[in-house]
Amino acid sequence: MASAVNAQGDAFVSDVEQAGANGTVDIAQAGAGTGRSEVDQDGTENEAFVLQLSLVGDPNRSAIVQSAGSAGNLADVDQVGEGNDSSIAQGGSSSRTTVMQQGEDNASIVRQQALSEGSGVLVGQAGGMNTSEVVQAGVAAFTTVTQNNAMDGVLGNDSLVTQAGAAASVDVVQSGQTNISSVNQTAAIAVVEIDQTGVSNDSVVGQTGLGVKVAVDQDGNDNDSDVSQTGALASVDVDQDGSDNVSNVSQIAGAAAIAVSQDGTANNSLVTGIADGSRVTVSQNGQENASIVAQNPARLQLTNPFYRFFGPALVVIDVTNENQSATISQDGDTNTGTIAQFGRDQLATIRQVGNANTAGSATGPAGIVQVGESQTAAIVQNGNRNAALIGQGTDGDFAVLSNAASTGNEALVTQNGDDGRSTVTQNGDNNFTAVLQVAGSIGNVSIINQSGDGNNAKVTQAGTGNISTINQIGNGNSAVVIQNGA
Repeated sequence: MASAVNAQGDAFVSDVEQAGANGTVDIAQAGAGTGRSEVDQDGTENEAFVLQLSLVGDPNRSAIVQSAGSAGNLADVDQVGEGNDSSIAQGGSSSRTTVMQQGEDNASIVRQQALSEGSGVLVGQAGGMNTSEVVQAGVAAFTTVTQNNAMDGVLGNDSLVTQAGAAASVDVVQSGQTNISSVNQTAAIAVVEIDQTGVSNDSVVGQTGLGVKVAVDQDGNDNDSDVSQTGALASVDVDQDGSDNVSNVSQIAGAAAIAVSQDGTANNSLVTGIADGSRVTVSQNGQENASIVAQNPARLQLTNPFYRFFGPALVVIDVTNENQSATISQDGDTNTGTIAQFGRDQLATIRQVGNANTAGSATGPAGIVQVGESQTAAIVQNGNRNAALIGQGTDGDFAVLSNAASTGNEALVTQNGDDGRSTVTQNGDNNFTAVLQVAGSIGNVSIINQSGDGNNAKVTQAGTGNISTINQIGNGNSAVVIQNGA
C-alpha cells in the first residue's frame, strides 16, 4: 500500500507506482494551489483512490493507469474545484471506474481498452462547461454518465461515449443548459438510453451492430436528436417534449422498429430506411409539425469504382422491400406528412387533426407514394383546407426512380372539413380507390387518375360546392360518385 495524504503547499505533487496484486493507493490533496496526482499500477485487483479539493482558479490534475492484461481493478477519482482534469486508462477485465467532479470547466477521460470484458464506468459531473469522454472496447461493458448544470448563464455539459464490444450499454442523463451527448457503438446487442432535461439539448447516436436499441427522452426547448443505425433487428424510440424539436432517424437494415413522439410546436421528424419488414410510427402534437418517412428507393444509383477500367460510371441496382409499415399521426395546425414506400406488401397511414394540414404537395413529394405490389395507403384528415395526394405505381407526376407498375393497391382518403383537396394516382392492375369527404363540407375537390385493368373508384361528397374528377384509362374500370348537398 502506498499513500500520500493531505499534502500541503502551493503545489501538490504525488507520483505512485505499484507492481503486483491487491495493491491500494489512497491520495488526498486539499488547499490552495494546483494538485497533481499520478498513479501507475501493474497487476490484478488493484485499487486507486484520489481526492482533490481546491479553491477557485486552482485546477487539479489526476492520471491513473492500470495496465492491460490485469483484472478486477478499481479507480475512483473525486475532484472539487474549477478546471479539474481526470484521466483513467484501464486494460483488464471486470474493472470499475468512478469519476465525480464538482465545479466548472472540469474534464474527464476514461479509456478501457481491449480485453476489458464486463468493465464499467460511472461519471458524475455537477456544474457548467464540463466534458466527459469514455472509450470502451470490451464485451458487456457499461457506462453511466450524469451531468447536472444548475449554473445560470453558464453553457452546458458535453458527453462522448464510444463502445466497440458486443452487449455494451450506455446511459446518459443530462440536466441543464446546452447539453450535448454523442454515443457511437459498433457491435451487436448494444443499448443506449439518453435522458436530457433543459434547453438546447442535443443527442447523436450511431450504431452499426445487430439487434441494437436506442431510447432518447428530451424534455425542454430546442432539442435535437439524430440516430443512425445500419444493423438488422434494431429499434429506436425518441420522445421529445417541448418546442422546436428535431428528430432524424436513419436505418439501413431489416426488421427495424422506429417510434418518434413529439409534443410541442414547430417539430420536425425525418425517418429514412433501406430495409425489409421495418415499422415506423411518428406522432406529433402541436403546430407546424412536419414529418417525412421514406422506406427504400425502388432503385439505387451508385458510382462504379472501376468505371475507368470497365463498366459504366453509374450503376443502377434494383432494391426490393417487403412487409414495411409507416404511420404518421399529427394533431395540430399546419402539419405536413409525407410517406414514400417502394416494394411489396407495404402499409402507409397518415392521420391529421387540425386546420390546413397537408399530406403532400402538387409541386413536391406526394403525401403517400408507393411503387410495388399489394400496397395500402390511407389518409385521414379532420379539419379545414386539408390537402391529400396518393401516388401508387407511378413514375410521372411524382418523379419516382422506377417505371414499375403496381398491382393490388388500395388508396383510402377521408376528409372532414371545408376546402379539402384529394388527388389519387394509380398505375397498375386491381387498384381500388375510395374518397370520403363528409360532415357538411364546402368546396372540397377530389381527383382520381387510374391507368390499368380492373381498377375501380368511389367518391362520396356531402356538402355544397364540391367537385369530383375521375380519369380512367384501361379495361374493366368502374367509377361511382355520390354527392349529397343543397
